[in-house]
Amino acid sequence: MKILPLLFLAPLMVFASTTPKDIRISVQKYGSNSFASKITAEDWSETIKKISTGDNEWLLLVPDLAPVVNLQQSNQLSGALYYALDANAKETLKVMSILDKHHYQHQQGTDIACVPPFDKITNGEMEIYNRIRLSLLDTGPQAATCLWIMEGWVEEIKASKARKST
Repeated sequence: MKILPLLFLAPLMVFASTTPKDIRISVQKYGSNSFASKITAEDWSETIKKISTGDNEWLLLVPDLAPVVNLQQSNQLSGALYYALDANAKETLKVMSILDKHHYQHQQGTDIACVPPFDKITNGEMEIYNRIRLSLLDTGPQAATCLWIMEGWVEEIKASKARKST
């Protein structure tokens, strides 16, 4: 009778086992021609979620993903990098600087990943923005460009809202 619950847990354990190594193997196996269409939705969702937490191991995967993602995945990856700034600004900026040195079809570094992935400011987004802003201020001079881009976008959203309300 004790084995029955374990049978139900086994599929869950397999699903939750995606690692950066697994994703790297997929990148190498499929390359830029078909990685974007071959990765499962679950694995991609898990990858984006883990990158957005700022975990170093997952952040180091981003330069491998940059040349093989499609436009939609690129947008999701940029959003994940933005949120990763909240937890791990220093390492996230390092990854962005690696992306800045290359020209990929869809993925960019600082110029896009530092743009907050929202076009309306909610209380929750403003809270995250403020935490990221403070995190960037504590990171040092290498964060200046990202901070400038981020603040510019938020000011543009505020100005647009003000124009609409008048």
